[in-house]
Amino acid sequence: MIGKKKKLRRHLCLLRPLPLGLLQNDRSTLTTNEWTLLSNFLHAFDEQNSSIRIQNSLNELCSLPPKLRSKPSELKNFIREICSSVAPLMERSPDFHLLPVNVRQVLFKRNFYITGAMNGLFLCRELNVFDNVTVQNSYIQLYGCDYMIECRRSIAQCDSNGSLIKILIFILAFSSSCSIIKYDNEGDISIMSSPINLISIENVYVTVLWKYLVYLYGFKEAALRFTRLVKSVLDLISILNQAPQIETRHRMVDTIIKETERTLVIGD
Repeated sequence: MIGKKKKLRRHLCLLRPLPLGLLQNDRSTLTTNEWTLLSNFLHAFDEQNSSIRIQNSLNELCSLPPKLRSKPSELKNFIREICSSVAPLMERSPDFHLLPVNVRQVLFKRNFYITGAMNGLFLCRELNVFDNVTVQNSYIQLYGCDYMIECRRSIAQCDSNGSLIKILIFILAFSSSCSIIKYDNEGDISIMSSPINLISIENVYVTVLWKYLVYLYGFKEAALRFTRLVKSVLDLISILNQAPQIETRHRMVDTIIKETERTLVIGD
């Protein structure tokens, strides 16, 4: 009888789940370097304190008198706060600093729209920004009701795991082929004509995302979630392509890009 009890206890110990630490008892296929990269992605967002800054900006917007808070200029200031967090995230990656300065500038300029939009929608979802009546009214006034609905739909369809979205944002930031191409006769297209360095960075980042998905959910669920992440990017590109052409918005985005390009040169 005693022998049977010992066997039962030993059997239960074998069935007990192992702790899910990043490296302790790790059963994933992620290497130590890949775990470090993954950790850096997530910490980069936390250390930016974007949620706190945007929440403060939202509180300031809502504290204004009704006539002032409904002005499009106030919403643009809020959007600017969201978009301005993209460049600091990119600069947190060591791979970014391995690229020549001119390539960094072109990369940021090309991927700013999609990366900024994904980052902005993610932060809006986390902070329930579109549930704020002030933001809703101002957004509809600036972009129209239909575009507002599409943005909210895009947010709702994003993966519920925020860590996956954070990794995806880094992938988009270093992508060589996900941006909306706009002809620039002053740009040097030869800079990006051979994006072999970017492809190698993309491969590493996408591999980390895939292995992390498999680690969390298993192969089948990982494949489904990976597919949905790709679809969310394609849907977002389509939404951005349908965005109302507003001159003040273009000026705001161009200003952010030019300021960031100068910063990248000075910081080298």
